[in-house]
Amino acid sequence: MEINIAPEGSGEAIEATDQDFEAKVIHRSQEIPVLVDFWAPWCEPCKTLTPVLEKLAKQYEGRVELVKVNMDESPMLAQVLRIQSIPAVKLFLNGAIQDEFMGAYPEPEVVQFLENNLPSEAVEDAVLGMQMLQQGDSAGAARIFEQVLASDPKNPVALIGSGHLRVDDGDLDGARELVAQINEVDLEKITERQQLERLLGALRARIYLNGHVEPAPEQPTEKAGKFAQACRAALEGNHGPALETFLEFVRTDRKFMDDGGRLAMLAVFDLLPQGHPLVMEYRQKLSSILFS
Repeated sequence: MEINIAPEGSGEAIEATDQDFEAKVIHRSQEIPVLVDFWAPWCEPCKTLTPVLEKLAKQYEGRVELVKVNMDESPMLAQVLRIQSIPAVKLFLNGAIQDEFMGAYPEPEVVQFLENNLPSEAVEDAVLGMQMLQQGDSAGAARIFEQVLASDPKNPVALIGSGHLRVDDGDLDGARELVAQINEVDLEKITERQQLERLLGALRARIYLNGHVEPAPEQPTEKAGKFAQACRAALEGNHGPALETFLEFVRTDRKFMDDGGRLAMLAVFDLLPQGHPLVMEYRQKLSSILFS
């Protein structure tokens, strides 16, 4: 799956109305956070707040885009968004409202609002590192992730990317430690959230499957060997045969490896693209066993 760097905003405020709000705010917020200032010419507090928002939009250029909506010209939005008083400010991210406030906040409080809700400045660098990793430049990606984590130790993009590199190097414990540091709330602040959640799921899947590619000594030899072989098959891209083997464990022995057959199937689902035919087929087969 590809992860793209969001196009940067200009830093200048743009106007939106009932007619183009969906395009300029809802759709645009899939690419960059959009801060919307709902105002009106007769609103005195708006005259205090709007210059603050315009100033900060330039300071935060590339991290947020400012859109102004004149409520006198957009009555439908007032109804849909239940805006009862102005100034009202709403931050949209990934097509939905991330946070909001009402009233003429002073500049320090608006800054705090933005800092609480926007991804860190290092996210764009980390996304570039993830692109390099997906293109096969592991060394270049590693350098970027190291630099990002030095200044932003909880950066979720760099943690996920570094985790994949640790798995590549066979350092599963190191990968688990990185996953444990990821705050999924931070993922919600990033426009590439869905792709990152998929990459995080794939990382957890790789950790699980790689952790079982050798038979566990405490398990029955034949079953343990069969399970390990299926894990190796899944990691090598032979997903269909692996899923069939794991499904057989679900049918015959739910206690093996603490429901290992089901857990391994879920791991393979996370390795495959969303909507893949094998995922749809084997989710249905798994459900028919679990809920029959």
